[in-house]
Amino acid sequence: MNTLLNDLNGPTVSVVIPLYNKGGYIERAISSVLAQTLSPLEIIVIDDGSTDDGPEKALKFKDSQITLIQQENKGPGAARNAGLARARGKYIAFLDADDEWYPPFLETGISCLENNEGGITVVVAGYNKYPSMKTNSERLMNLGGAFEVTPDSDIKMVNEIEEFTHLCFTIMRTDVARRLGGYYNNYKCLRGEDTHFFLKLLFNERIWIMPEPYGLYHKEASELDGCGYKTIPALEPFLSDPHDIIASCPTAKRHVLKGFLALRALRRAVMYTKLGQKKIAVELLDRFCNSRPYTIQLFIARLLTKLAPVLPTVCKAWRNAKTIGR
Repeated sequence: MNTLLNDLNGPTVSVVIPLYNKGGYIERAISSVLAQTLSPLEIIVIDDGSTDDGPEKALKFKDSQITLIQQENKGPGAARNAGLARARGKYIAFLDADDEWYPPFLETGISCLENNEGGITVVVAGYNKYPSMKTNSERLMNLGGAFEVTPDSDIKMVNEIEEFTHLCFTIMRTDVARRLGGYYNNYKCLRGEDTHFFLKLLFNERIWIMPEPYGLYHKEASELDGCGYKTIPALEPFLSDPHDIIASCPTAKRHVLKGFLALRALRRAVMYTKLGQKKIAVELLDRFCNSRPYTIQLFIARLLTKLAPVLPTVCKAWRNAKTIGR
């Protein structure tokens, strides 16, 4: 298999690593790519205006596969898209500068893409969370194989697949990534730009799920997502600006997508209410949760039961806002 995949006429993969002030981790990430049992065609490191020694550490490898591209700081979505524009491989995979892959990741994923006759264009894999080493895939261990969103898809399953997926452990066809517009990159978006892109992939493509862990996801260096709510997290673009996701979704599947967005809006409304941001919570509920198919109502009802301790605050804020608006 390895000989076949590395044949000159075989599939090629470009690896894109966005880099912003991750000098303490970039060597680990690049080393994990160089250790792959299937060598990539190229490793494109996009330095997004780093002020530390990350770019110098990337250049220390002196490997012909590695290209360093430097740009002013534009945000992680724009950095990944710069790599996408440059990529020459049939397939593309994105790895954050502080994460790492296990050696068989590329070979196993591309084998699934090449050997499957069912129109698979995207492969998503499980990963271990560092330092606990807990896998992300407990709920999906029996779901390995092909998945495609249909007009009859269960919203709960779609939600679980999205929660399972991290685009650092995903391989896709390069032409598909370009056709769908790549990552969200407006206003230097720092939160949810990857989920925004994956939703377009999920609702337009047939994916292959490899639930076993194929890498390590590190959160100890993350500075972007407001972990622990020390700051008020920004609203993700798939909720603040969902228009291109909805426009790109096939018409027959849009009720499934809107149901997914309603569920996420409900979760975020609860979160923002707990953080004292009731206006944002009310706006989310008003925008996404006013009309839902019956099946989605049932699932939201189950979710409401779990969130019962904080929901009275949300409901009261919503009622008050309605009263003021009359």
